[in-house]
Amino acid sequence: MYSGGNPQYQNQQYQNPQFQNQQYQNQPLPPYGQQYQQSQYPAPTYYQGGQGYVMPISGPRGLSLASMIIGLTSLFLLGWMIAPQIVGIVLGHLGLKKESPQGRAFSITGLVTNYLALVVWGGIYLFYIFIIAVLAGSSGSDFSQL
Repeated sequence: MYSGGNPQYQNQQYQNPQFQNQQYQNQPLPPYGQQYQQSQYPAPTYYQGGQGYVMPISGPRGLSLASMIIGLTSLFLLGWMIAPQIVGIVLGHLGLKKESPQGRAFSITGLVTNYLALVVWGGIYLFYIFIIAVLAGSSGSDFSQL
């Protein structure tokens, strides 16, 4: 029984002329599902799991991720070997071509870092070769006599 609220409204019944002829009894409801057995509509079915349409959250992106990792490593650590940049460039282009759109950012990052590492380390090598050639030419030694 309701014990709170305004006391003047306790124990009063709502009088609606539309419902005066109907008597309502405080009967408990039947268990869920049983009330549907008495009607013409079947009980609702519930999703039990299993197969259905599953939207892929992300597709394969291994080539793109490998390209990005190789590019960042080549740019900051092991770029002097030159071979990883070439492998990273190939993986980046394959990732752009074959993988899902979710890996596109990884591929582009890998390509940019690999090309940048190739240019930077290739420039350093060319600079060293140029310095060695200048020093060898100005030292007065003539290699043509060999």
